[in-house]
Amino acid sequence: MGLNDNSNLFLDNQKMSARVFHKKAGPFLLKDLINDVENIEEIIADNRALIFNISTLDNASKRDIAFFHNPKYIEDLKNTKAGACILRQEDKIYAPKGITLIITKNPQFVFAKLIDKFYPKDILKHSISKSAVIDTSAKINKNCCISEGVVIGKNAVIGENSYIGHNTVIGDNVVIGDNTNIESNVTIVFAVIGKNCCIYSGVRIGQDGFGFIPGGPKIRQVGIVEIGDNVEIGANSCIDRGTLENTVIKNNCKLDNLVQIGHNVIIDEGTIIAAQTGVSGSTKIGKNVLMGGQVGVAGHLNIGDKVMVAGKSGIVNNIQGGEVIGGYPAIKISNWHRQNIFLKKQIIK
Repeated sequence: MGLNDNSNLFLDNQKMSARVFHKKAGPFLLKDLINDVENIEEIIADNRALIFNISTLDNASKRDIAFFHNPKYIEDLKNTKAGACILRQEDKIYAPKGITLIITKNPQFVFAKLIDKFYPKDILKHSISKSAVIDTSAKINKNCCISEGVVIGKNAVIGENSYIGHNTVIGDNVVIGDNTNIESNVTIVFAVIGKNCCIYSGVRIGQDGFGFIPGGPKIRQVGIVEIGDNVEIGANSCIDRGTLENTVIKNNCKLDNLVQIGHNVIIDEGTIIAAQTGVSGSTKIGKNVLMGGQVGVAGHLNIGDKVMVAGKSGIVNNIQGGEVIGGYPAIKISNWHRQNIFLKKQIIK
């Protein structure tokens, strides 16, 4: 088979990717599809419509359901061929005539619930691969799936209904909570992981922190990493263990891909951190903080609850709770905008 043949085969596979990689359920009557979904306020038109798939506004057909939540896509909403659409009450005036409308204050929430129905997760197959290397002192609780090439160390504990992906290493004494999903090529040492967590491929947890003394020895890191329940850690992220006290990520935190968390950092509940962000050692981040991508955070700082940080910002000072900040060094977002406007005017002059 020549190069062109391979290229054509690749393109053909791209077109059928959804069928190859994701098993689709349905079709569903609309009333059955949304029967147990919270936050739906009203259905306008036919709740007995038969829905075959969930799609984007611009690609949807009469047999599909789409959703609208961002004004950037208002033209897509006006021109959509979807049979049904999830949207807010105030946006229904932009929808084409004849389309069935599902009214909600949170279209993204409803969309997330419906995509799980059309593309349900595979049921976990409870098995332990013969190629896995598991120390005899390790405890594997019931209904776990341990994949090929996994290594599990002494006195490690794997909670019920957990999945450990190919070639993942779980170190001595590590504890993994129930219903936790750990993907392939992950390394976890010196750590305790909570329940219902999802740790994606390539993540490194519990490695040595950056404890260097200029001109002197490296400081041994003798703490651990504590990760709470319902935490997600994106692919190729790194979380260093503490020096004396622990590095802590509390319940319901979400870390994107390629995030670096330094030693002794404490991240409180519900915080979300986007890709390529780095947090230096011993910084404390409050509850429900939102950080954009490529943010840099200096060490030994305190960032209050509900702070919002624009992408590519550099935080070098403590930040009070509730502030919205941006720039380098990061300041209140309104002041940052004024700075940018002023600099732009100087350049034009």
